[in-house]
Amino acid sequence: MAIDINKVLLLGGGPTSIGHENELDAAAFERLIALRKTGAQIIYVDDNPFSVTSEEIQPANVYVQQVNFKNVVNIIEKEQPDAIMATTGGLNAMQIAWQLSESGVLSANNVTLLGIKPADLRKVIDNQKLRDLLTEISEKVIASKIVADDSEAMDFVREVGFPVIVKPISASHDTSRFICNNTDELEDALDVSFKRTYIKRCSIEQSIVGYKEIEMVGVRDTNGNKMLITGLEDMDPIGIHSGDSIIFAPTQTLINEEYQALRTATFRIMDALNVTGTCHVQFAQSRTDSNYFVTKVSPFFTRNTLLAAKATGYPLTYVSSFLELGYTFTEIKLPTKYSKYLPFMEPTMDHVLVRIPLWPFRDINDVDQHLNTLMKSVGSTIGIGRTVEEAIIKSMHSSQFSPRDILPSVSKVDDDDVINQLIHPLASRILILMEALRRGFSVDELSELTRIDRFYFYKLNQLLRAQDYVINNPMSPHSVQVGHKYGFGDGMLAELWNVNISEITRMNRNTKQPVTYKEIEPSAGEFIEATNIFYSSYELENESQPFSGKTALVIGRGGNQLGPNSAADYYTTQILTSLKKAGYKTIIMNTNPNAVSLTPQLSDKQYIEPIQLGNILNIINVDQPDVVFLPGNRHYLSKQLKQFTGLNVVVLPPDQKVAVYKEQEATAAVDLFIQDDEIIPVTTLSFFNHNNRLDLHHINDYQEPMSHWETDEQPLIKQAISSVDPTEWQGLVQVLFDQSGSEYTCTGIRPVRITETAFLTKTTGVNWINVLVRKYLGLLDMESLREQLRPAEHKRYSIMTAKFPFKELQSNRQEGTTKQEVGASLSFKNFE
Repeated sequence: MAIDINKVLLLGGGPTSIGHENELDAAAFERLIALRKTGAQIIYVDDNPFSVTSEEIQPANVYVQQVNFKNVVNIIEKEQPDAIMATTGGLNAMQIAWQLSESGVLSANNVTLLGIKPADLRKVIDNQKLRDLLTEISEKVIASKIVADDSEAMDFVREVGFPVIVKPISASHDTSRFICNNTDELEDALDVSFKRTYIKRCSIEQSIVGYKEIEMVGVRDTNGNKMLITGLEDMDPIGIHSGDSIIFAPTQTLINEEYQALRTATFRIMDALNVTGTCHVQFAQSRTDSNYFVTKVSPFFTRNTLLAAKATGYPLTYVSSFLELGYTFTEIKLPTKYSKYLPFMEPTMDHVLVRIPLWPFRDINDVDQHLNTLMKSVGSTIGIGRTVEEAIIKSMHSSQFSPRDILPSVSKVDDDDVINQLIHPLASRILILMEALRRGFSVDELSELTRIDRFYFYKLNQLLRAQDYVINNPMSPHSVQVGHKYGFGDGMLAELWNVNISEITRMNRNTKQPVTYKEIEPSAGEFIEATNIFYSSYELENESQPFSGKTALVIGRGGNQLGPNSAADYYTTQILTSLKKAGYKTIIMNTNPNAVSLTPQLSDKQYIEPIQLGNILNIINVDQPDVVFLPGNRHYLSKQLKQFTGLNVVVLPPDQKVAVYKEQEATAAVDLFIQDDEIIPVTTLSFFNHNNRLDLHHINDYQEPMSHWETDEQPLIKQAISSVDPTEWQGLVQVLFDQSGSEYTCTGIRPVRITETAFLTKTTGVNWINVLVRKYLGLLDMESLREQLRPAEHKRYSIMTAKFPFKELQSNRQEGTTKQEVGASLSFKNFE
């Protein structure tokens, strides 16, 4: 029976960081759409300036505050919600929900916790209670013990056998872990660990390094009906963090008995915890027998919960929202695009998805680049194909930041280094695996060295054979066919043969297997659904049809990187929303599984395809868009698209003809909007950072309006306007100033960056991305904009503070550049 709720408090995921990108905001956004159907009022708390969810809720119902216990208590006492939803806020939100329950705040205010009962949540948050529960239901957990001396450690080892892992228990958060395979190694590890610990205690646990990591995502309703969305298989063994692993959906190497055992275990765990909604369970599966261990239970939205939804096309967040409200599977009505598919039908896949992580080592190079139990990736990309090989090569293309369709070479790495990297993997691991095969390492040797299943080496070998065939038989129709079968796009073929891509396009016209697009939907073609989510393959039937009427293609940024990062995805979503309002049918092309911009409700059609010239041209050929939008200055891509298509290609922020920097220093700025020859002031900013180095690359924090705005703002705006020539600058423009005493010197002019445009949108009440879209479509209503920007008294300071991943990566850096930002937080401060 559904719970009667008039007002619900939704907890946000906070600023992006290592281990958490945009996926929680994507889940919260979809949840918002589902909750609106119930008529409930939604209160939202989040301090992420790049949150799309907060953009979609009435400003009066959004609390721009850090998601912490104290703030949430204040909001509950003020707003008096009927219920709280914490499952789209990640582990932090779940811990807050537990604190609210333990402290009596929920019961005192008659607030219902949705998704899991407080008593059951405690079993998830408290590791020992979870171990006890799992043991109670006969699910195996890794044996571990706190020991005070060598003899206690030896007693434990006699019980569980080698290998074991020893960790010092230390107040200084020592992250040392020693893997011991014999008594000598154990004695050495204990000796070091006892010296490092303050309380003369060490933790010793059974080692499962080398086991397969398998992940299961399930859903359950209030009556105990359960369903598995899909299984995910990490190519890398236990010992490499799942966030840094290459992941396959569905699972590839489990036999049916193993798969069914893990499926049953997932259901048993969900029942034991009385979960309603989604649950993500991680397992360590033995390579030699049917033995497995439960390693992690997450009855809330995670990165891989969303990956399971992307892989299957199942509307997981939508369904889960209603399940948490107490609806059963049979009571949920899916959106009209699922014409025959029902919420209680377990998804089936007729394709393979591969996820490859992206690492920040190019921008932060003073960290240990080896892959281990500490997560280091900042993003990921996916490739989807009919076969494992096709999906691998597409995900590899997607993970390269060059749009030129070239995979980097590791052929210059010497043999010793190849062996070393096989045993101690780095971020380039898949390239090293392929290079080792190329050099004649046997599949058995490689599997033994890496603990990666032989299956994957057979697949990588097939890719190498296909590539060799294509290289050795240039420009032959059969080579094109082989290349296409194994996922080599037209751009890659053109690069391998050193010809113009138009040559390949011409050859494609005569081939029997043109590029076709297949729909991602949860019935594997059993029913004709209209999810409008597509991937390419070279087959006979094309399932993607062009729209009638005006159409716009938006080319996403691909996987998260440091720098613009989540701000770029926020920017992309706002372009989509603006185009829809302007009467366009919208198409998004992206490869980031955590992108909010791939949320189905934000566009009319989605393509999960590598952001490569050949793939883009194929989509343009099918959909015939009237305009193409490129968020972020991607010069090579915009130049090539204009050359090959002759389409109207709009680059945002606007690709200005000139950027002027007299000096690199800046402490303040004036933001202007320029339309033709009219210049309108937007606002003023002060810049800060932690080390007072205010060159352009070290501006980390922004404050709007500028300090001393009462006296300095108007003169500075006049100075800024006189510095700008509208024949050279259009759109959102920033004039930079350096202050010395009471004097301000103009030090440069530049387009307003993606991150700052998001900040301006959140703080001025004007959606500047919408303004830019309408400007470049010739639809801008200047009278309305002037009205919105009438000079008004500032009411408070808005402050955006950059977040850096140095601590998580164990980097020694104290200050960061704009290229090293992982996210940001937004806060407000009253005038003193």
